[in-house]
Amino acid sequence: MPLDFAVIQPHIARMAAQAHTQSLADRLREACELLRSVDTDHLRQVLREREQSDRIPWLVARPREEVGAAYPPPLPCSDFSVVASDGSVIPPDRHSPLRFFVLNTGLARLTYGQRPDAHLWARSLFCAGEEDLYINAAGRRIPVEDARLGLRMALEELRALFEAAQEAPANGPVLALRDGSLIFWALQNEEEAVVRHFLPPILDSLERFQKAGIPIVSYISYPGAQDVANSLRLLVCGKDPPHCGQCAEASTEERALCRALADFRDQALFLRHLQPGQRSALFDSTSAILDRYGEQRVQFFYLHTGEEIARLEVPQWAMQDETLRGFLHAAVADQCRRGRGYPQALIEAHEEAVIPSTEHRLVEQLVEEALAAQGVVYVRSAKDRSKRERGI
Repeated sequence: MPLDFAVIQPHIARMAAQAHTQSLADRLREACELLRSVDTDHLRQVLREREQSDRIPWLVARPREEVGAAYPPPLPCSDFSVVASDGSVIPPDRHSPLRFFVLNTGLARLTYGQRPDAHLWARSLFCAGEEDLYINAAGRRIPVEDARLGLRMALEELRALFEAAQEAPANGPVLALRDGSLIFWALQNEEEAVVRHFLPPILDSLERFQKAGIPIVSYISYPGAQDVANSLRLLVCGKDPPHCGQCAEASTEERALCRALADFRDQALFLRHLQPGQRSALFDSTSAILDRYGEQRVQFFYLHTGEEIARLEVPQWAMQDETLRGFLHAAVADQCRRGRGYPQALIEAHEEAVIPSTEHRLVEQLVEEALAAQGVVYVRSAKDRSKRERGI
């Protein structure tokens, strides 16, 4: 049955009307004014006091620079390379008699300057062994699927990205760029055996970039994070906000702004604060998993790409080096200009990573033929067959 649009359309209209009220527009303007005028030292003090008393109910951002700052990009180097990775997966299929998955890492290396060059390729990995499919946890087998499969893909991307960066021309600096977050949030919801399985090799991969002096940046388009907005809420809520909506000392206007900030994403604030090419202040994330990152602890900032606000996550060692900090800002801003708001190298890597449905079916066919050669009939579930065959 098709969708009943007569039922859906009024709800869409009501949602759109509620999303664009004058009240919300006024609150957004007030929030942006707060961002521009905030006393950074006072905010740091508030954050320290709340952290010491364990009274922060939200994920917040600790500023490393003046919160209201806006930094223009330095001029890019005359000769440099950008290497990017992106990944796609054929996940395990519960309707199949065999368990396996396929990882496909798309890679792009773009070189600029006196000897421009472009190299695009993909690296595929077929995983069907016990060590790939399961994590051993005190005799239990934890399947690598869903979020854990995403972590496995991320690890493969990091390894392939480093190897590709190592092969870049030596006539200028190299930037390593990947899609998604360097803060592996999924680990916070996993048991310790899973964390021990994935986190050490991830950190080892990041350390390889550090030793090679190659800055690695994770790029998040249209981010949904609210870390900075949540920090601003602490300045609005009064001295003792144990529960949202019950601020003890805030005025009615302050409570209204606090509630609005709870709905605003950081990107909405910085879209009005930054000009194209500019980056925001640098922030520390308070994600619990980062306490286990050591020297690879991740920091972030926002960048106006010319089309949107992107969130960039970088290991702290790269941001502490003024030369690397300027280079990665300039290179990513230049990539976004070339890609009309999105890094050109990531566009190319994504194209290499995509697994078309025809190739997905071809993998199934190859598995079926390999089994047939062994005298085994490949039988899928009845439910899956019913979806593949045309009904009456």
